[in-house]
Amino acid sequence: MPGRSRGQVDPMSKTQLRRFNPDGIEAFRRELAECRTAPSRDIPLEMLTDPMLTELVAPQVEVEPRAFKTKGDAAVYFHRIFHGIPKQQLLEDAGLWTWLSLYFFEIVCPKHSGVRKVRNDYTYVYEAKSIRHFYRHLLFVSYRTLDIAPTHNRLLLSTSISSLDKFSEDVIKRLYMTRIPCFFEVLDRLYWDEKRGRSRPGVTNFSKVTAGNLAHRLPIRIRQLEKTYDLHSLTADQLLSLLGEEFRFDADTTKQLKLSFDG
Repeated sequence: MPGRSRGQVDPMSKTQLRRFNPDGIEAFRRELAECRTAPSRDIPLEMLTDPMLTELVAPQVEVEPRAFKTKGDAAVYFHRIFHGIPKQQLLEDAGLWTWLSLYFFEIVCPKHSGVRKVRNDYTYVYEAKSIRHFYRHLLFVSYRTLDIAPTHNRLLLSTSISSLDKFSEDVIKRLYMTRIPCFFEVLDRLYWDEKRGRSRPGVTNFSKVTAGNLAHRLPIRIRQLEKTYDLHSLTADQLLSLLGEEFRFDADTTKQLKLSFDG
C-alpha cells in the first residue's frame, strides 16, 4: 500500500468501526466515479476517520486489516466481530457497510497491473432499502449468506470476495426460497460437483432457459410446488424428489444440458 499521510488510517493496525453519514456516502460515490475515470488512483483513506463524514458505531467494535480470499473468509470474520451489534441494525446500516467497503477497498476492488476495475456503486455502497441492489454489496452479501445459511453454503461462499458470483445474485434476492429450511442443502446437492470441487457448469446461465437451470427453472418449480405442498416442513430428500427428473444431474442429464462452464 502507498504511504499514508497525516490523519490517515494506518492500514496495518486495528481501528474503531465507524459508519459513513449521508455526506460520507455521497463523498464515497464521488470517489468511485473518479476511480472509474482514473483507474490507477487511490481513494484517500482520511475519509475513514473524517468527523464530517463519519461517526463511531455503538457498541464499539474494533476492525483490523484482513486478507479475505473468499466470501466465506469475510463472513466468518464479520460474524465474529459483530456479535454484539443487533442483527436488525446490521441489516439496515448503509453507512457501516459502505465504510467497510472503503476500509477493505484493496480487497473488494484490487488493482491488477496498477489499475482497478470499479464496478457499479451498489457493489460497494450498501443500499439497504433497494430490493434490486441490497444483495449485491460484496461484504454485506457475504455476511448475510452465512447468517441465513450456516451450513451447505459453499456454492455461495467459496467464491472470490472481489466479485458477485451468479449463485449469490440468483439466490439471495429470492427470499421465498431462502426461507425454506432445507433449501440450501437442496441447492448444494443439486449444483455442487463433488468430483470437480466446484459448481456444476452452466446452471446459472441467465441467457438460456435449460433443464434444471438455477436462474430460471428452479424458482419456477419451487413456485409450482408451494401451491400444493408445505415446503417448510419437507426434508431435503423430500424436496429433491418433488423437483422431478430435470433436476437429477446424472451423466446423461449433464450431457443433455450442453452448457459451458460460466464461472
